[in-house]
Amino acid sequence: MSIPCTLCGRRFDSSRSLQQHLRDSPAHTSSFECQTCNRTFGSQEALQQHSRDSPAHAPVFNCETCNRSFRSQEALDQHSSNSPAHAPSFDCDNCVRSFNSQEALGQHSRDSPAHTLVFKCETCRRSFNGQGALDQHLRDSDIHQEKSETPLDVFFRSFPTFRYDPGLPPANSYAKLRQHERWHRDDPVSGQAWNRYQNALQSELHLWYAAEDDLMAWHALCRAIGIEPLPKTCEQCEQAVRRTHVNIVDLIEWGRSDRSGRVQVFGDVAELRAYTEETGKVFRNMLGRDDGNIVLRHLLRHIFS
Repeated sequence: MSIPCTLCGRRFDSSRSLQQHLRDSPAHTSSFECQTCNRTFGSQEALQQHSRDSPAHAPVFNCETCNRSFRSQEALDQHSSNSPAHAPSFDCDNCVRSFNSQEALGQHSRDSPAHTLVFKCETCRRSFNGQGALDQHLRDSDIHQEKSETPLDVFFRSFPTFRYDPGLPPANSYAKLRQHERWHRDDPVSGQAWNRYQNALQSELHLWYAAEDDLMAWHALCRAIGIEPLPKTCEQCEQAVRRTHVNIVDLIEWGRSDRSGRVQVFGDVAELRAYTEETGKVFRNMLGRDDGNIVLRHLLRHIFS
């Protein structure tokens, strides 16, 4: 009579054979399974040793910032202290640069030209580095005198019977003046008026664009022709505008306006010359004189070379 094994269904001739089968068969050995990695062990002691010694079951300390993992809290703390990725960052709100300390950020804010305190003239929108410079501008500039007249305003108002509209472009006003006075090309009076008009244009350039060592004057020119972002030095401004082709009378009109738009820029001298002839916006080059020391000296020299 055979005796079956209730676990695997095998049959044995005797009870003794069955007991030996139950002791020796791997299929009937007690099994202890690791719930983490699903490995199986023959005893509880073997399972415990596996849980203690296996790297897969070592406690993990995760860095929440960069997702790296460490074997101990000490290793995680050292990583957080030494890694550049976790160094405290002090950000500049104006230019989005970051610094390692509050002192470095403070020095940047003090010394960077981009963060220099700017004092703006609300009338002509020029900017100055100090209140004293702004006050001097308000005292000395013709545009801020009680009459609020620019050199072009003075020129056109010197003709009592001419109805002058300051809102018109200077070239349009001069064309209307010639028609009003009935000047002819060879008329000596017309020639004298033309010279006075050109002198007024020259003075307007000084009014709006000033000296070539004035960064604010360079910035006014850069804004007029659409250069962004504004260069940080006069030399950088000069390089940015050197190859620009633009009508100088247009620049004067921009200075006299609300400065909301940009001046038309041309691809080459031929295009600029055609535009100047068509519109009559002629500016006489007076760079050889002492009063030509303005930011547009470089631009003029390029156009009329």
